[in-house]
Amino acid sequence: MRKYLRGATMWNVKNMRIAFLAVVCLAASIVHAPLLRAQPTCGLSMQITNTPVEHLGLADVDVDHFESRALLFTVQISNNAGVDRQAQLHVALMITLADGTTYPTAVEFTTESFTVPALVGRTVTNLDIGKTKEIKTENFTYDENAKNRIQNIALGTGSFPAGRYLFRFSLIQVTPLCDAGNHDIEIVLHNPSRVELRLPADGVTTNEFPFFQFYQDAGRARLTVAELQPGQSREDAITHKPPMLETELTDQNSLLYSGGRPLEQGKTYVWQVVSEVLASGGADNTIASPIWSFTVSSAAEGTAEDAIILQLKEIFGSRYPAIFDQIRRGQFRLTGKFTDNQAPLSQTDLLNLLNELRELSDSAELILE
Repeated sequence: MRKYLRGATMWNVKNMRIAFLAVVCLAASIVHAPLLRAQPTCGLSMQITNTPVEHLGLADVDVDHFESRALLFTVQISNNAGVDRQAQLHVALMITLADGTTYPTAVEFTTESFTVPALVGRTVTNLDIGKTKEIKTENFTYDENAKNRIQNIALGTGSFPAGRYLFRFSLIQVTPLCDAGNHDIEIVLHNPSRVELRLPADGVTTNEFPFFQFYQDAGRARLTVAELQPGQSREDAITHKPPMLETELTDQNSLLYSGGRPLEQGKTYVWQVVSEVLASGGADNTIASPIWSFTVSSAAEGTAEDAIILQLKEIFGSRYPAIFDQIRRGQFRLTGKFTDNQAPLSQTDLLNLLNELRELSDSAELILE
């Protein structure tokens, strides 16, 4: 009997504890439920657009204070709360330069609070923010190393360094306090310094389908081919309209002649590449290559396959002379079918891939089968 009562008592105590915990949890949920319902609903929201700029010069940026003088971004803030709201913008800038150097928080600032009218909303641009601007900064910090690096490059070249500039925006509703949204934008800057022509070499003879190869460090380029008349200067010939070929290239440093007016036997032509980057204000900044010439002849050898072999020889010839000796003696021939990780690869894509390999030749290996 005592054992039974003892067991019953222990059972009742255990269940009382469970019941007590359940009551406590229920009480907690009752207490917190009104608090959750009372959380403020943000009446503010934002949309951000950035200017399609690819180049910034010294006139566009105050490198001493990290303030821009050119329009970079526009923040459109909506207010659906029915009454005016106070807001703040928090902005952090991460910079990754073209050489791979990264500054996770190159610049970071929070604005002072500003009014966003009901229903009408407000538009804020980077030109409105600053110590002496309409919307002042409450706090502003920057990475000293990032500032020095960028300042040195900008002062030395006259342009902001090439790289990726990632802006992270947070909109804060001040009263009642809440996070009104986050948004990222990225601006990719180019700082082209030169354009080099490689193929066809100046003054050579080629067939009617020459392969053009060049180097330029901008994202866009314009390649022009024009006929050179007897007694005409190269400069006059390249500006003659219409040219034999004028084409816009994006992220491409080579082109097999096609799509233009047919090149004729016995005639001489000139070619030039102009790098293009979009500057602030919507205008293109350009850098032009020298003007080279070539003559077309039916006796000239040279196909796209020859261009592939030539590129391979330039990249790997010093390390694998025996292989290229075998190619020269005709023991290896291209099949005309190219793949990249088993995926089909066009001739043009292969030539562009070889262009990229040129920069990595020390760590790449060549195997012919």
